[in-house]
Amino acid sequence: MKYTKFIVVEGIDGSGKSTICNYITKLLNNLHIYNIIKVHEPGSTPIAEKLRNIIKFAKGEIFSYKTELLLIYAARLQLLDNIIRPNINKNWILSDRYDLSTYAYQIGGRCINKNNIIFLQKFIKNNIKPDIIIYLDVNPVIALQRIKPVLKDRIEKESINFFSKVRCFYIKMVKKNKTIKIVDANKNLKNVKFSVKNIINKLLNV
Repeated sequence: MKYTKFIVVEGIDGSGKSTICNYITKLLNNLHIYNIIKVHEPGSTPIAEKLRNIIKFAKGEIFSYKTELLLIYAARLQLLDNIIRPNINKNWILSDRYDLSTYAYQIGGRCINKNNIIFLQKFIKNNIKPDIIIYLDVNPVIALQRIKPVLKDRIEKESINFFSKVRCFYIKMVKKNKTIKIVDANKNLKNVKFSVKNIINKLLNV
């Protein structure tokens, strides 16, 4: 077993990523693993958090999909340079979203050309891959019902059709990548946690 691991939790808005990230932290702590750095995308550094706020809550002018994409990658570069790269070999990293979200939301949801994203990946020199990705699969109708209307941000206010396209792209990626483990997040939290625990135990050979 590697001394450290890079674990990513993925899914559409309302899938329960934050809850599961907290649960994975608890699982690792129970195994006496405490050197865990929790991050979320976009965000997790001072500059990246400001970019996150723009991405999620910008108002007052036309916000193009290309602008959104560039801000996401600017935030990711801050995260990579300031947290992930300096710690990848000495600490566990647990991330709420990473590359897969960009592909699902920007290609699947926004219909942005894949080549633009590949270019940006190369531009920021992102060659760091997770050891495992846990994808929480949930029906968009159920997911959006879990989000309180008064708290919805600019992305969460998108249509069911948008999130259905994002989900379809996630599933398409799951079928191509053995690193991605799918969990049925339509089930109750107890069942979801049980599935996640099995995945983590297999990852750690316990």
